[in-house]
Amino acid sequence: MKRLMQWLGFVVLITFTGCQSQPVHEVMLPPAPKAKPPIVEVMEEDAPPGASLRAVTWQEIPPDVFRDEMLHTWAEALKQSALYYQRIPADQEFQFGSLRINAARMREISRELADLAASGDAEALERALKERYRLYRSVGGNSKGNILVTGYFEPLLYGSTTPSKRYFYPIYRRPPELVNAGSGNGYRVVKGKRVPYYTRAEIDDPFIRKPPPKAPDPKAQAKGKTGKKKPANPAPPAGALAGRGLELVWVDNAIDAFFLHIQGSGRVKMEDGRILRIGFDGANGQPYKAVGQILIDEGEIPHQEMTMPRLRRWLEEHPLQQRRLFFADRSYVFFHELKGDAVGNINVPLTKDRSIATDHRLFPRGAPGILSTTLPNMDADGKTVTGWRQDVRFVVNQDTGGAIRGPGRVDLFFGFGELMEYQAGVMKQNGSRLYFIAPRPGVS
Repeated sequence: MKRLMQWLGFVVLITFTGCQSQPVHEVMLPPAPKAKPPIVEVMEEDAPPGASLRAVTWQEIPPDVFRDEMLHTWAEALKQSALYYQRIPADQEFQFGSLRINAARMREISRELADLAASGDAEALERALKERYRLYRSVGGNSKGNILVTGYFEPLLYGSTTPSKRYFYPIYRRPPELVNAGSGNGYRVVKGKRVPYYTRAEIDDPFIRKPPPKAPDPKAQAKGKTGKKKPANPAPPAGALAGRGLELVWVDNAIDAFFLHIQGSGRVKMEDGRILRIGFDGANGQPYKAVGQILIDEGEIPHQEMTMPRLRRWLEEHPLQQRRLFFADRSYVFFHELKGDAVGNINVPLTKDRSIATDHRLFPRGAPGILSTTLPNMDADGKTVTGWRQDVRFVVNQDTGGAIRGPGRVDLFFGFGELMEYQAGVMKQNGSRLYFIAPRPGVS
């Protein structure tokens, strides 16, 4: 990810010697191309106080980012963003520091950068970016650009369309009475008044609901008996959405179901062998609380050891604590069936290693960017970290998440599969940097 050789034209004088002097012939070569002037950064006025992005120079970016041999995957992600900008009103604006750019222009730059990236000409891409585009860095969680980068992936679950003792945990569709499901401010209307939507505990309490009862004994029925003993205490009520036909699928693992809400999309292998792909379709608007942070605060898992694989292992070892911890998180995600790949909050397919999730309230949706962080080196088993390496790559802002709040948080999409869970699950890289790319003012 080549330098052009500069060549000079010479005037060649050819003379022939002999008894008699010969005329002099001039052979003119094509004129040399003009040397390209150096790129000089001109800083525009910075963003006002409180903005999430600050204009910076390209000198902050390591040159390795332009030597990326997989630029075609960035091109694919950019094409998806162009489709997003095409679907929304052309005059809808996106803010980069003090600069505001409408959707029509964002569509143009997404296509332009996609073409450059797909061409494989790294030098042309580098020059176009430095001449025609500005760089904006996130202020980060400490106003000095510090970013915490985590990872997410598309998990595999096992499920059925009907509940049973094995498939006991429901994944719900979005209920029709939920208003503003995608805005983070979901509510319902009761007697003409807005009220907060149900919490996780109110929606889904499979830990207090009993599995479906066994079929009655035919012999007992013939004798006028049901074959059931009267329970000592009445069964507690089911969750707020139970029995309404909103169950999209039933899965066999409570931890997998809970983690699905964190990831936002997944694949479910059904009993008949087919794969059901499901994705985010709104949330209840209640606040998110990180279960891992609770265990850190309680001294159960040291902060430096907290990863998703470590959290999963703790939950498996402490099944009686699952209900308490899960319901401490009041947020709840609803899902729908997907016909294609996993999609983000701008409703386009996510691209492995390119799509990122950020706080959609602070950063421009669909925008191209650059992420500088460290990534794990994995052992041959794909589950053991052997070290960490510096990495800088082009990304696209195509998703969000309940845990991704503020200018100091980024989630990188690692793709699908068990091994991706291990790679994504160990990511909690502080000291990273996030940049966004926008056209220079006045450059068309």
